[in-house]
Amino acid sequence: MTPRRLLPVLLPLLLLALPPGLRAAAASPFQDPEMARPIDDGLRALYDLDYEAARQNFTVLAEKFPDDPIGQYALTTTHWWELTNEFDEQNPALEKKFIEAAERTVVIAREKIRRGDPGGEAHLCLGGALGLMSRWDAIQGHWFRAYRHGKQAFNAQEKALKINPQLHDAGLGVGIFHYYTATLPRVVKLLAKLVFGGNKEQGLAEIRRAMTQGRFSRTAAKLFLVGIYNNNEKNYTEALALVREGRQEFPRSSFFHFLEILTLENIGDWAAMRQEAESFIRRVESGDFSYRKKYLHRAYFALGNSSLGEKKPAEAVAYYDRVIRDLPSEDRWVTWTYLNRGKAHDLLGRREQALSDYRAVLQRRDVWGMHDQAEDYISRPYAGLPGRDSPIK
Repeated sequence: MTPRRLLPVLLPLLLLALPPGLRAAAASPFQDPEMARPIDDGLRALYDLDYEAARQNFTVLAEKFPDDPIGQYALTTTHWWELTNEFDEQNPALEKKFIEAAERTVVIAREKIRRGDPGGEAHLCLGGALGLMSRWDAIQGHWFRAYRHGKQAFNAQEKALKINPQLHDAGLGVGIFHYYTATLPRVVKLLAKLVFGGNKEQGLAEIRRAMTQGRFSRTAAKLFLVGIYNNNEKNYTEALALVREGRQEFPRSSFFHFLEILTLENIGDWAAMRQEAESFIRRVESGDFSYRKKYLHRAYFALGNSSLGEKKPAEAVAYYDRVIRDLPSEDRWVTWTYLNRGKAHDLLGRREQALSDYRAVLQRRDVWGMHDQAEDYISRPYAGLPGRDSPIK
């Protein structure tokens, strides 16, 4: 298996990249409002994609508690989420801030561990920062460094739970490792189980516990479960229920809205998908909070997918044309759009145009394993078979 084909397999093991479980209220020596309030406010801002407000809250946290890794860990996560959500992991200035914050978190966490970590929170922050560094190493193709950081991340999170079994936020990271270890292809499963142990049900239970009993990891755990139900378990009904819970909690968040649209696509509810995509467009056009104009292409992409699902390939091509024409720099979404427009051309019997689109995918940076899909469709035309080709990320 080549490194490129291993990437989609290994990334879930290395990914602790959603807004993290930052601290458990139970058994924490820091329960005063000065620490809890900026964490709560910062996380809410982060899920609403208000990165500046999140940074402001977490900077206050870091400055008030300079010997605690929590503030730097939160800033690390904020930089990471903006880097992945807004810049497709392609922003040198933000990359630098992310790496510096992650390294600073590791230094502060290890120093606090050296002095004593009776509640396990420093181990939790250490594991989270190392997990993000591992994810970044994997993106850069630094496989051995990614493995080393990933193993260190797992060990730190596991140690946090041993120190404090009530630190359910740390269970999120451990549960993710346990779950994905059990779902890896056979070629790497044996090694992964030797390193990380666990099984699928154990991992799911740990993630659910973080969602229901964690203090700051509830939403992050919910999002990981949405991804698991969509991509692995194919339990789209449960995924949709969790997404809608998230939308109720964060009604201003375009992130949760678009996640519902993608989940509706998995279900194959094309009418509801179209309705939500059109609602998304209206909210962008009205200047609604967190519905930025740069996200408009995602809604038109979704409209194209709903048309493709309804077997209206000509209509789908028109939507895809708009995305490709108006947003040539949107790497991952335009890459996915080329792939799906190729499928629509195949359904229309336009094989040469379809091949041109699939080759365009191969000329772009590989995202979400789409090079493999494009190669498959170059070998055999898309025939409109049911099932989803690309994961929700």
